[in-house]
Amino acid sequence: MPVIAIIDYDMGNLHSVCKGLEMTGSIPKVTHDPKEIATADGVVLPGVGAFDPAMRHLRSRQLISPILDVIASGKPFLGICLGLQILFDGSEEGQESGLGVIS
Repeated sequence: MPVIAIIDYDMGNLHSVCKGLEMTGSIPKVTHDPKEIATADGVVLPGVGAFDPAMRHLRSRQLISPILDVIASGKPFLGICLGLQILFDGSEEGQESGLGVIS
């Protein structure tokens, strides 16, 4: 069964994501450890809340590079709600820069 890292940065509904992944036969692993993120079979970035605090939380946990590395590797990556918005250059709902994966 594939292990799916669910990135914990204090901005997501982790329980719901875990339950959904379990229903697909995956093994969810809630983590903010870059090594666990890198070795997972896939990665999910959930998100609930506001853009600017989310970006600050990712930076404070030093998760920007691990996320960008996973995406660049071609490993399956899913951003849910705010987790998807973070992949853009920025947001009209905030002042912080996004990850810039999507223009």
